[in-house]
Amino acid sequence: MESLAKTLRKPIRLSDGTRRHLRNLLILYVLFFVLAPRPLWRPGALLVPSENLNVAEAEAWLDGTMAVRDMQLDAAVHEGQLYNVFPPFVSILSVPVLLVQPGGFPYTLLSLLFVLPLPGLTYALFLRRCESSFAALLMAGLFVLGTSVLPVASKSVATGNVCRVNNTVTQIGLLILLLDFYGRRRWWVGGLGLMVCGWARWHMLVYAVPYIWGLIQKADRRNLRNGIILTAVLFACPLVLNMAKFGHPLDTGYAYIYNQRAGTLAQRAWEHGVFSPVYVPQNLYWMFLGLPNIFVRGGRWFWMHNSQCSGILWTTPLLIYAAFDFRRLVRLAENRALMAAIGVVFAVTMLYHNNGYGQRGFNRFSLDFVLPLLVMIAPQVLRGRRRYLTPLLAVWSVVYFGLILY
Repeated sequence: MESLAKTLRKPIRLSDGTRRHLRNLLILYVLFFVLAPRPLWRPGALLVPSENLNVAEAEAWLDGTMAVRDMQLDAAVHEGQLYNVFPPFVSILSVPVLLVQPGGFPYTLLSLLFVLPLPGLTYALFLRRCESSFAALLMAGLFVLGTSVLPVASKSVATGNVCRVNNTVTQIGLLILLLDFYGRRRWWVGGLGLMVCGWARWHMLVYAVPYIWGLIQKADRRNLRNGIILTAVLFACPLVLNMAKFGHPLDTGYAYIYNQRAGTLAQRAWEHGVFSPVYVPQNLYWMFLGLPNIFVRGGRWFWMHNSQCSGILWTTPLLIYAAFDFRRLVRLAENRALMAAIGVVFAVTMLYHNNGYGQRGFNRFSLDFVLPLLVMIAPQVLRGRRRYLTPLLAVWSVVYFGLILY
């Protein structure tokens, strides 16, 4: 007992590196909470089934049915029943939660699982990619505070909107996947990340390409075999759910979300389909430019965010490095594997009939590929003349999303 008491009284000595990382994390988290446009913590509040299709689906499963009770935005109306078309990760997670807390999914749990880990996981990822802890802090701050992550994560806690929540969940999955991709490449860790992001947004399952490529490069047959089996299960899930809800494994149900609904989006979907090349020019504009509306009032110039979204080239201009560095990036096989996935994700997004409507000043669809792009360019961001330009571009993005957007 005496020796234990001496041990407990002994001061804990942290290395300079550990203190530096703790300081950087403190800075990151303080800014994350201060700049978030809405509180990231709602103790006692519940995300109820009538406000979120995934939670509603979990409630339906517990009732022994696939159909949800209440009509909600984006619910699929099929053969007189209402169904959730969104991927099931949050639905699966909600089942045990609703057994303990029947009223709904606690917002506190939402924050603990999918919002609060964002700065820490992001810093850990960029530590693996950057040449210094300062560069890692800069890039982590850029992603968490200077992209659409900040408004999307904030809105997911404030409203529980199914789209915002799933976009936020996707970032956690991508972070886990990329941490392992640039680390030990274990089938279960990378597979967990793939499951989280792929079962939050279906087309994100295409990140199985770098996941499997990484397992192949590790040259561990058992590791690869388990990864392939897991990937097959992850891809089989949507087919099984589609069959159970809509009677065919390839029927996603997205065509039914406009049944009994009117409006511009519904008209476009009925006229051209949910996915079509017709939408590409408009989607390209909104993704990359999406300029604000400028008007004159009382002899003064004003600008106001449009109702669609804002382009990533002027809100997060550091992403332009990916275009300048393209030839260098493709020389590395690991980057080519990641780029192949990004290409498919981007193509699906461009073909979609909706550019993510209802996002003034930000672009939530860009979060499907922004993090991998930043991770690829990270090793070069402070080299040469970029050591002067990169901090300026990063600060602009943080100022925009943290101070100007709202």
